[in-house]
Amino acid sequence: MNKKIEEAISELNDNVDELIKSQKNDAMPLSKNLNGDVYKKYDFGEYIRNGNDNFFKKSLTGKAETSGGYLIPPEITLQINEKLKLLSPMRLISKIVTISSNAIDFLVDSKTPDAGWASVEKDQRDETNTPELKKIKIPVHEIFAKPKVSQKLLDDAQIDVEEWLITKVSEKIAALENSAFINGDGNDKPLGFLKEESEEKQEREFGKLQHFISGAKGKFVDNNTAVDILIDMSCSLKPIYVKNAKWIMSRSALGEIRKLRNKNGYLWQPSLSEASPATLLGYPIIIDDDMPALIDGNVSISVAFGDFHSGYQIVDRQGLKILRDPYSSKPFVEFYTTKRIGGKVVDFEAIKLLKFEEKNQ
Repeated sequence: MNKKIEEAISELNDNVDELIKSQKNDAMPLSKNLNGDVYKKYDFGEYIRNGNDNFFKKSLTGKAETSGGYLIPPEITLQINEKLKLLSPMRLISKIVTISSNAIDFLVDSKTPDAGWASVEKDQRDETNTPELKKIKIPVHEIFAKPKVSQKLLDDAQIDVEEWLITKVSEKIAALENSAFINGDGNDKPLGFLKEESEEKQEREFGKLQHFISGAKGKFVDNNTAVDILIDMSCSLKPIYVKNAKWIMSRSALGEIRKLRNKNGYLWQPSLSEASPATLLGYPIIIDDDMPALIDGNVSISVAFGDFHSGYQIVDRQGLKILRDPYSSKPFVEFYTTKRIGGKVVDFEAIKLLKFEEKNQ
């Protein structure tokens, strides 16, 4: 046989071998990762469609805790967390940290340390105040979502089941967690910033926010009083918080604030582009319907202002768990998905509240 033909056949066989190897690798449940914790999307989809969990069992990190279920692959977890940021206004403006334990401690200064100028001729240095450190503990709490779908729909090869699960889990968790970051009482859920103690005084003891009072239940007394209060709030922040300061309010509160005006026109300014939100006194406005509605005659805290990235800390426990349940809601398949989340105010100078109530109440 011609030598060139033999070489060509040999090269063709080598290419076929490489093609077969690549196909086998694509069908493997785990990708080539030293940690062994990154799964092929295809294999996770097989678990969603028909409950095939062999690829979970082959991984040392795939099995979840004794409570049942499996850890969701990291790349799917990342997509869920990214969607949560888009769906939860508080996640957009707050600081987020991921931990591997059930709680995290933060040490914060409750008293600013003093400093002073030194004189060359003066050897003695006056004593300055020592900062006082306070410990804030933020535990994580379990939140769950349980979307369900028919097996017939799961069997449809045209349906992207991973995207469906990511969307459903994100929507359900975002709605619950965002409400907790604002109004949560701290019992088996995060402690919302509206549940923190507050005082009208500017100088307060550690652990209390400052609030301003509108002068009437569920409304402003009048236009001029409202303008003065909002200006006072916007000027009450220390300079270090001003750069990231934002308003957050309910839609009904925005409806009243949009009517306010001074000699220069309306305080509210519309958005000029999709990338830049509407502003109030030059600061962006975040609309969050988990903030209490402004209702005439009802006491509420429907507006807040501040640097939430410095003031409010969200804590995520590493990893999400999922348990496929085809039995509890036949003919539907449920996906019991759990995540651990915590949250609390960590800087009480960074957030200001507006209470719609009467004075001296």
